[in-house]
Order: sequence, then structure tokens, then C-alpha cells
Amino acid sequence: MDRLLAQRTLKKGDAFIVQSKMDEDDLKTIIRNPICQRTVHPTYNAFRFHELTKLEAREKLGLSADKKILLFFGFVREYKGLKYLIQAIPRVVSRHKDVELLIAGDFGEDQAAYMQLIQETGVSDHICVQKGYMPDSEVENYFFASDLVVLPYISATQSGVIQMAFGFERPVISTNVGGLPDVVTDGKTGYLVEPENEKELADAVIRFFEENKEAEFTENIRKEAYRFSWDRMTEIIDSLM
Repeated sequence: MDRLLAQRTLKKGDAFIVQSKMDEDDLKTIIRNPICQRTVHPTYNAFRFHELTKLEAREKLGLSADKKILLFFGFVREYKGLKYLIQAIPRVVSRHKDVELLIAGDFGEDQAAYMQLIQETGVSDHICVQKGYMPDSEVENYFFASDLVVLPYISATQSGVIQMAFGFERPVISTNVGGLPDVVTDGKTGYLVEPENEKELADAVIRFFEENKEAEFTENIRKEAYRFSWDRMTEIIDSLM
């Protein structure tokens, strides 16, 4: 029934915009030879109310100025793979004692299980949890405060968190699933790792800090800004008219 409804809806379209190769491949299983253009979702800039420095943002959140901050942001759900990131932290801390994982989001019904997992790592003092839904006015504090945003997803189509990170010019470590590789350029704006693999996650974090990639990746995000712009989306729409 789901597929039938999708077919009936999509057949009403004259042309299509898809946001990843995976979406394009899915579309072609429903519509034969579709007229379509592929472009990533534009960057979210709506959350930038103030141009905070990293230090100012950390002061607002009560975070140390001299820590290396990893950010996991958004609703915590099983498919987002947070448990693998939590399990990666001991390996990271063994190399970098000044790393701290900041988890900001709503845990839903699974909160107790994640809190227990954090305690079991033995490095719970390196994991800071901000529970609950974050109002738009507070989002910027978390991204400006971070050095690196991590998305350890098990599965995904797209993720607005990557576009939020790039809107704040923050590099990203993401898993190589769904449409995420269409957005994160491995080795340039972040790193791609395989899902459900805490060792790869940890090694990517360690590499980022040991090779001092923040400035280079931030500059590359700025260079790719047009690819993620709303002007680019407008051009894609115009090309299909």
C-alpha cells in the first residue's frame, strides 16, 4: 500500500528534485526515466542569531575553554547510533585526555539505558549530557561551542544536523550510510566511517585532532558554501521549469 500510494503521488509530478543518489535510485524504481536533478539540501542558517566565539558559547553552557568538544545533537533514536559513539569515547580519551563528548537532545523512553551505558564506559566524566528539546534560540550555543560534530548513524536518508553543522562551519564525522556521503566530503569537510563501528569512529576523532584538521576543514566548508546554498537550489528548480 505504501508503494502504491507513493507511485500515485509521484506520477503527478512532471519533474523531480532528489537530495542524494540513493533517493534518485529509489525514484527510478517507481518512475521510469524521470526528469530529475540531484542536489543536497541547503544549509540551515536560521539558527545563527549571534556570532558567538567558541569561548562565549562554552561559557553559556558551562563548558571548559580548554577541552576538545565533540557534539552529538538532536533526538536520540536507535538508528542514530549514539551507543557506538559512547563506546568509542574510552579509546579517544586514552589518546586525548582533554576530549569531552557533549550529547544534546531528547532521549525519549531509552534515557536510562543510555545513562547506564555512559557509566559503563569508565570515562563518564568525559561525557556531558544536556537532556531535552533545544529551543531554536539555544541551538547556536552547542554548535559554536563544539570542535567537531559526530553523526554515528546506523541508517539514514539525509540529516538536517549535518546542514546545521555546516551552517556553523563545523566539520563533521558521519557514517557512510544513505545520502550522508553526498553531503560530507571525506577528508575535506569531515570524515566518513562505516556504521556500527566504534573503533573507526574513535580513530577518525583521534586523527582529526592529531592532524589538526579543524582550520583546513572549516576553510573547505566555506569553499563549498555555494553547493549548499539556497541560490543553488533556486537554480536547480529553474532548470526543471
